Amino acid sequence: MVIQVKAVVYEKPCSVAVRDVDDPRIEHPGDVIVRLTSGAICGSDLHLYEGRTAAEPGIVFGHENLGVVEETGSGVVSLSKGDRVVMPFNVACGFCKNCLAGDTGFCLTVNPGFAGGAYGYVAMGPYKGGQADRLRCPSPTSTA
Repeated sequence: MVIQVKAVVYEKPCSVAVRDVDDPRIEHPGDVIVRLTSGAICGSDLHLYEGRTAAEPGIVFGHENLGVVEETGSGVVSLSKGDRVVMPFNVACGFCKNCLAGDTGFCLTVNPGFAGGAYGYVAMGPYKGGQADRLRCPSPTSTA
């Protein structure tokens, strides 16, 4: 059985809706699932909303989120259920060459074939956006 959560999804230029989407799940040992408590609407979200990107209907918007860890993958070492966390715009692994050099905006692993990844943005990786009940995030402090 697939569990559904609510999320803000793109429908077409200047049209979004709250829809049921699949509940995120742990996909890699370094993943965490966060119950979101707050989220910002970033100026870059307007690019998607206004149709100035190649956004496909159904993409979940949002980044720059806050929440509470609900579940951790087997490789997560410094986060526990109940921890409060903040996720920035960019998604980073924490262990690739660029992340170790402090250039997390150019992570080499979260978006194969491209340096950099983001939550809920066109061509910026597999991570859905945070205008939702729950979000799958990589932990930059995992053994994975």
